[in-house]
Amino acid sequence: MKWSNPFKRKPKEKSWVVTDQGLMNTSWDAGWWQQDLKPRSGGLNETVEACVSALSQTVAMCPVNLLQDNPDGQAERLTGALPERVLLNPNEYTTRSTFFNQIIRSIYFSGNGYAVAVRDGNRAIKNLYVTDPRSIQGIIDPESGDVFYWSSPNQGQKYNPETDTIYPSRDVLNIRINPRQGDPLKGDTPITAAANSIAANSAITGHQSKFFNNMSRPSGVLSTEQNLTKDQMLQLRDAYYAQSTREDSGKVPILGQGLKWAPMSLSSQDSQLVEAFGMTVQNISSVFRVPLPLVNSLQNSTFNNTESMMSWFLASGLGFLLEHIELELNKLFQLPINQRLNFNTRALLRSDYKSRIDALSVGVINGIYSPNEARALEGLGAVADGEEPRVQQQVVPLSAWDQEPPEPEPAPEPDVMAAFNKGYASVR
Repeated sequence: MKWSNPFKRKPKEKSWVVTDQGLMNTSWDAGWWQQDLKPRSGGLNETVEACVSALSQTVAMCPVNLLQDNPDGQAERLTGALPERVLLNPNEYTTRSTFFNQIIRSIYFSGNGYAVAVRDGNRAIKNLYVTDPRSIQGIIDPESGDVFYWSSPNQGQKYNPETDTIYPSRDVLNIRINPRQGDPLKGDTPITAAANSIAANSAITGHQSKFFNNMSRPSGVLSTEQNLTKDQMLQLRDAYYAQSTREDSGKVPILGQGLKWAPMSLSSQDSQLVEAFGMTVQNISSVFRVPLPLVNSLQNSTFNNTESMMSWFLASGLGFLLEHIELELNKLFQLPINQRLNFNTRALLRSDYKSRIDALSVGVINGIYSPNEARALEGLGAVADGEEPRVQQQVVPLSAWDQEPPEPEPAPEPDVMAAFNKGYASVR
């Protein structure tokens, strides 16, 4: 097999380049990080970080269960199976939450999240290691169509058989959310779609930071109609500063000689700047499909409780991400068609006790859960006679009202002789 052709460099294209150090509009090609090219602007964008953290940390909260679909429709959990054990502690220094937090951040900041599988003597997966997306490339053999991944410790653009490693696709977890056109093994981060809003958001934040650090606007002005000398103005400024700062902050200064204090309010231009900043936050959040309250923006918030907000989140960006990762994990562990890995999203409502108990109560009353099943979901032990689901007695099928009531059975004929003998015996 010839390994030279898949590694040919592509022509340079002008595009937005998103890095974990900032956002740049440059003519570098897609392999800029392997060419020792450094970004011209540093620092993360706060709103992007908030959106990515909301997604990665929320997924990291959810336990991963291996479920098996039985013929009767029951989804039985295979507790302690190999995929559950591996994902609980992917390697000797990584837990489940750290693993998913790392790989999802890699997905959203770089377009791809990679993890390399290490197998035991039985060819079963025993460890997973998150890999820097800058050091791994996916290639498709033009002759056989097989997929391989090439990993370079020095993040080089040219394949080096002395230091680089080639992995078959069955040993690499490659999660990409927006496959790149013309390269199905590479993904594009959604940050590129919000490039203009991110640039504007960063520009506004940077402008305000420089303004308050270097051009500190005073909160007010002292004015008088008298002519003051330079020394008088300096003495007046120092006296007012000493009376209204540090430990004396908040005390009322006494103004004489016609001095007046004029506070400076927020200008209309500043108000428009605040409004524009809020619009950029909303645009960035919409690209990531993250509810605004999760990025600490409570403008126009309509969520009344945690359950409604998480339900909306699960039906949008978070739900897609969970399903996408589950399918890639099923493929990596080569699970049969009746088994699947599933993120247990009940953990997201762990702090919302009222909503959780209300949902379980409705499930028990309507016969969906047995009392012991509901108790087990809360970590409580079983009780006597609590295994069978139950419903209220008045809940009957509508067809029951169409049936004619059964005719009453005729009363038995009275036994006259038995009654006579009983009375005669009592008289004697």
